[in-house]
Amino acid sequence: MGKKTDTPKLAAAPAPAAKKPAAKKSIAKSPAKKTAVAKHAFTHDDVALRAYFIAEKRHKAGLPGDAAHDWIEAERQLIAESKKKRAAKSAG
Repeated sequence: MGKKTDTPKLAAAPAPAAKKPAAKKSIAKSPAKKTAVAKHAFTHDDVALRAYFIAEKRHKAGLPGDAAHDWIEAERQLIAESKKKRAAKSAG
């Protein structure tokens, strides 16, 4: 087979069009959703530690469950405790 010398010529790319300034869109900002941990006086580490102890207690008792439920229970307990503390502060 011989060499092919005829190569197709590529068309020149069209020049880019001038960019128009983008129209400003008014986006209604919704309030940021806060998790239970963010709006209470405890941290992610507080929840993790509480969940650890809940899991330890559950394992010793031989009860079924998993880490996700332990985490949810830890958050529930910490929220309840922080509400009690706030109620005590406002009462006295």
